[in-house]
Amino acid sequence: MVTAVYFYADAHDTAELLDFFRYGDEVSLHPWPLVREPALSYTPEEAVHDGTVMVRSNRFSAPVILRDGDSAFTAPARAAVSNQINRERLNPSAENGWLVDSNLSPVLLWNPGQSTSTELRTSSIGSQADSMRSVSADYERWVNRVMSWIRRRGTAVWGLDRSNVRPDLDIDLEFLNSVYALPSALRRLEEGAAGR
Repeated sequence: MVTAVYFYADAHDTAELLDFFRYGDEVSLHPWPLVREPALSYTPEEAVHDGTVMVRSNRFSAPVILRDGDSAFTAPARAAVSNQINRERLNPSAENGWLVDSNLSPVLLWNPGQSTSTELRTSSIGSQADSMRSVSADYERWVNRVMSWIRRRGTAVWGLDRSNVRPDLDIDLEFLNSVYALPSALRRLEEGAAGR
């Protein structure tokens, strides 16, 4: 992700996140990175199971899709490489769905972490746009509001800043990004669940 926040969330925390989004009223969940017409929507359970989800707000325009010949495949930018890889890997078409142009689409990419009774996996949410402001100022504010909500509600439990590392928790990650535990997930980690 270009801009993202990493966090632990269990089912209760995820439900609160969806309430914050106003899921069902303002926000819908869809597969990433292919967009179908008509749009394929996920239930929250399907979204968590899939693990790669586009979060779309009805306050913004529809996601922009890429077609063969679009400059987003050839532009000298990081996104062009990703677009080329996804095109080869996913074979976008009317039947399969079209690739989302992450630099122009006002959507969030949410990777909900899977959890079991003994283990929580990190989740992440953020924007894939190289410049959120180039999508729109309102979109940039929305992304920042979502990430701030997680930081405010969560407790830092991992990161490069050693004061954020909780040595009393069983967290073993291979990256140094700050990770926040939302309240219910934090209780589970404190009760002995492993954070991975």
